[in-house]
Parts: sequence; structure tokens; C-alpha cells
Amino acid sequence: MISALSSHTMIILDQLVLARFSINAMTGASSATVWCSALQYSIMTTTMVAGAFVGNYNGAKKYHLTGTAVWQMIWFSLSIFAITIPLSMFAGKYCIPPLLHEFGLPYFQITVLFTPICGICHAMSGFFVAIGRGMLVTTSVLIANAINVIIDIVLVFGYFGIHEFTGSRGAAIGTVTAWFVNCGILSIFFFKQSIREKYGTLNFKFHFHKLVGYLKLGAVGGIGHICEMLAWSFIYYILARIGTETAMMQSIAVSVNIFLAFVVSGLEKGMMSITANLLGSGLKNKTKALMKNGITIHLTFTAVASVFFLFFPEIITENFIRFEVDKTILQETRFVLRLVLLYFMIDGICWVIAGVLEGGGDVGFTMGTVAVCVWSIVTIPSYILSKLGCLNIKLTWSLLIMACSTISSVFYFRFKSGKWMRINI
Repeated sequence: MISALSSHTMIILDQLVLARFSINAMTGASSATVWCSALQYSIMTTTMVAGAFVGNYNGAKKYHLTGTAVWQMIWFSLSIFAITIPLSMFAGKYCIPPLLHEFGLPYFQITVLFTPICGICHAMSGFFVAIGRGMLVTTSVLIANAINVIIDIVLVFGYFGIHEFTGSRGAAIGTVTAWFVNCGILSIFFFKQSIREKYGTLNFKFHFHKLVGYLKLGAVGGIGHICEMLAWSFIYYILARIGTETAMMQSIAVSVNIFLAFVVSGLEKGMMSITANLLGSGLKNKTKALMKNGITIHLTFTAVASVFFLFFPEIITENFIRFEVDKTILQETRFVLRLVLLYFMIDGICWVIAGVLEGGGDVGFTMGTVAVCVWSIVTIPSYILSKLGCLNIKLTWSLLIMACSTISSVFYFRFKSGKWMRINI
């Protein structure tokens, strides 16, 4: 979770720095972030399957097989450049609302282009977490995060006479640089003598049949994540067309939700790695207790976060809204943030269960379920309501809460069925 906190902080810091530059820069970058996240998380969902296999191999003490699993995901990530290069060049103007092009397009073009680096980072991060070296991942991301902050501040505001990259372009450069730094640090330890001798991390040979096997479990989840994030992107686009004030509120809500998701993201990956190790060690009976403990941890974090959302919401809003706005807008923003808190609580339970399912290799089912529910319960109804002229941001987040509750129920019944254990070693 600390690693995820550091990673998610990169996104929230970009938004906070840009909010101090201009509200248009923050909103434009936020509109691009949703689309970029669709690609980033789809690659992440696919490559993190390597962590499930590494965990299984580690639990079964078949250490020499772990390096090969990671390398297949590295090769897969590099191949994604064939997609991100044309997307970066041509897709931005269709994905970003016209009124947000000035700041949205530069952020979109830079971050989309280098998204495959995220895939490599997640493949190696999954490896280190699965072998019990999670603190290394934490340290690496913290260093990368610090560098991102420094670059953000210098470039966004044009300090030291560097004025070529002011605004969202500077924030994007800071984020991408942090990805490369994180990848570089992890690579140093991935090729360390003690690691490469025990885990075979120099086994970089491309194995088509192994890659296909991993992608059968991971790629379906990646496609599901693309569909899910496209749904979020479409929701943002619909709300942005209502007006700039609604776009601003959605930008704040999404940014806060992404930041809070460090708990959800960290628990999901932790659940996946520990479940994979338990299954590899023949301890399937302990997965239910693991899931209960994960939910307890999440609800504890939710209780702490609720203090700020319920009693001191101005701490959040005043860091994003740096100019005078109508009191009605402030009140509505604070109400939306309470809906975000409720969504976060249910979403965390959903992804704790999902982490257990993914530890058994059931990534396709989890992401497919999420995508179907978000589109059918939130996106399509929101589009219809917008055409009828009765859509608002509060209604949209209420639909998201309903979708998340449905997904949690489906995941729990999937766990009870036992059909989620799909990895054989």
C-alpha cells in the first residue's frame, strides 16, 4: 500500500501543482489522465499476471521459473509501443473535449507515448512483491515520486528560465521521467547477482507459448480494464459537456478517488501475491481468512478518511479550488466528495475479493465483470440521462456506487464457487 500511495501521489501532485498554475490546466490534464489511465491500467492488469505466476513458483520453491514469467511480460510491454506511438500522435483531439484541448492534448500525447514503461515497472514490481521484497518497490517509487515533484514544480511554473514546458506539458514530463527512474532502480536489483542466480532473471529468451499462456489469463483482464476505463472516460466527457463547473467538480472527485485508491490498489496486489503463494504451498484453506483480514484493513482506512470527508471537507476543496466560486458550487463539491468516500468504501471491498481471485489466475473474470457492470449500470444510463437533460454529477456517482455494490456481490459468489483457481504449476 505504501508503494501504491507513492505511485498514486504522482497523479494527485500533478493535479495540485497544475491547480496552482491554472484551473484550466488542472481540468485539461485531468481529462487526459482518465484516457491515459485506460491504457496504463490495461497494461498493468495484463503484466501483473506475472506476479501471480511468480508467487505460485515461489510458494512451490520452483525459483528458476520466475525470471522467465517476468521477461515475457517485459517483451509484451515493449511491443505496446506499436500502439502508443500512433495513439499519441493522432487520438488526442478525439478523446479530449475541445474546450480542454490547450492543456489536455500535451499531457495526453506525452503520457500515452511512454505508457509501456509502466508495464515494465509493474512486471518487475510484481516480481519483487511476490518474492517478499516489497520494501524495495516502495523505496524505488518514493525516489521516483520525489523526482516527479521537483520536475513538476520547475517545469510547470518555468523556474530557472525554463519556459518551454510550462503548464500540463511540464507535469507530463515529470511523470514520465519518474516512470523511467522507477524502472531503472528496479532493473538494477532485478539483475543483481544474488537475484539473478536464484530466480533466473537473465532468462530473457522470448517464449511464444509461455507468453500466450500468460496472456490467456492476463490479456482478457487487460481488455476488460480498457473497457472499464473507457467507460470512466466517456462519463467524464459527458459531464464535461454539461459545463466547466461540472468538469471541475468531476476533476476533483476523480483526482481524490485516484489518490485514495492507493489503499485499494495496494490491498489488491497484496492479496494477489499472498493468495498465489498460499495456493502454490497447498494452503487454499487460508484464503478466506486472508480476505476477511484485507476487508478489515480497508474499513479501518475508510474510517480514518471519513474524518476529513465528513467534518473537514474544506481541507480538500481549498487545495484544488484556488479562486473564488459560488458557495453553491462549493457545497455541491463537498457533497460529491462524500459520495466518493462511500464509493471508496465499497470499491475497496470489491478489490480485496478481486485480489484473491486474481491470485488464482481469474483476472479475466474480474475485469470483465467490472467492465460490463460499469457500462450497463453507469455509462449507458448516464448517456441517456444526459440526452434527456436530467444528468448531474451527484446522480452519476450514485450510479457508480450501485455498480460497485453489484460487482462486490458477483465477486463474492465467484469466490464461494471455487472456479477462480485457474493456475496449474
